[in-house]
Amino acid sequence: MRKNEYESLEQFVSQYIGEWNPSGGHWYGLDFRYGGKIYRFHTGCMYDEKEILPNGKEVMFGLYEKKENDDDNKREYDLLGLFAEMKEVLSSKVIQGRPFCEVIVDENTELLGQD
Repeated sequence: MRKNEYESLEQFVSQYIGEWNPSGGHWYGLDFRYGGKIYRFHTGCMYDEKEILPNGKEVMFGLYEKKENDDDNKREYDLLGLFAEMKEVLSSKVIQGRPFCEVIVDENTELLGQD
């Protein structure tokens, strides 16, 4: 049985355009489970990461992995990667070595929540 609500990559991409407008179907963040771990796709930076990438472009998106252990620094997620454009996120392999464009539409990816 398919767990994932996304049946196409276009469904995901159309929801994350850098604008928060839930009534229009546009979101800033998505928590999801893949391969036994919880991840977060986020518009912009979640913490105090640099907002300009080494290539001089502004950070538009980030991918994070939820920490398994609670520690003292109060951050729930570890940074996996920061990206200036959606196409960079989609081609990244920071989640278990698999392209994100495949992870996000995988039938076993479970969407946990959007904000």
